[in-house]
Amino acid sequence: MKTNLFSYNSILFTLIIILISTITIWKLPKTQNGYTHIGIAVYDMDDTFINDYVTKLQNKIDRSSFSGKKVLYEIFDAEGNANRQEHQLQYMYTQNFDALLINLVTPSSAASVLNETANHDIPVILFNREADKKDLSISKQTWYVGTAAKKAGAIQADMLQNAWNTDKANLDRNKNNKLDYILIEGEQTHFDAVRRTNGFLENSQNLPLNQLTNLSADWQRNLASVKFSKLDTSIIQSAEAIICNNDDMALGVYDYYKQHNLKLPLILGINNSPEMNQKIQAGEIYGTVDNGTNDQISYICKLLNDILNKDTAKYHKIWYSKPFAIEK
Repeated sequence: MKTNLFSYNSILFTLIIILISTITIWKLPKTQNGYTHIGIAVYDMDDTFINDYVTKLQNKIDRSSFSGKKVLYEIFDAEGNANRQEHQLQYMYTQNFDALLINLVTPSSAASVLNETANHDIPVILFNREADKKDLSISKQTWYVGTAAKKAGAIQADMLQNAWNTDKANLDRNKNNKLDYILIEGEQTHFDAVRRTNGFLENSQNLPLNQLTNLSADWQRNLASVKFSKLDTSIIQSAEAIICNNDDMALGVYDYYKQHNLKLPLILGINNSPEMNQKIQAGEIYGTVDNGTNDQISYICKLLNDILNKDTAKYHKIWYSKPFAIEK
């Protein structure tokens, strides 16, 4: 009898100890993670504009805190390869990031990407390379931050109009009362390339334009220079202006003229990259369009903080910075 009572008391005592321990553990504060974790997917860090953009973004993030926490971020460079980015994104979905910042290699793939992020309940800010508006409706936790691409093209037209009005005598080299120009576009199916070109063409209808030719150089400096060199010499010599969808391609054209010791035509770009800006200030290149990158980065960080605080009701799906002209 005593043995049974002893066993019963021992079991009861053990259960009481386990219960007390469980309650104590339950009441202890949970370990707090002092960091916010962000994944940043980038289409190509070799792109001059994107490299500068991401560097500025890193600097802003490093100086900020989000939802009261410092940020740990990891950058994934797709090196311009859509398959590589797809593999990177599949990995990112499993890493418990608090939010993703995505610069798509192929904006037309946004639907599949946003379906995946919605399935994993991950907030996403797409930036710089714009997806179709209908794709942004896939998830309530998706936003786009960029610039008004069509407006950037329209600003190029304004700069060209100003140059024609103020210096027609020098700009019209062959005295045919027309502005003979070459158009160099980015990726042919890219939303920004199409909109920049359309913005330029629609806003330059008051100019006596004569397009000598156009070519696509996929945003790349070297490719623009190579493709430009393959144009007929008579076209190159007749060009009074070169209108480019971005600065890298504009600098590729600049490289060609310098290498062949030719007089530079009027050159216009978009992005206001550091090298482009330097050449504008030196008077070698006429102008470019600043996309308002600093404003975009500030907006991304503000939006990111409110995403983490679940305070996004005031935000629209799309936000554009205001581009502005940079002229010599």
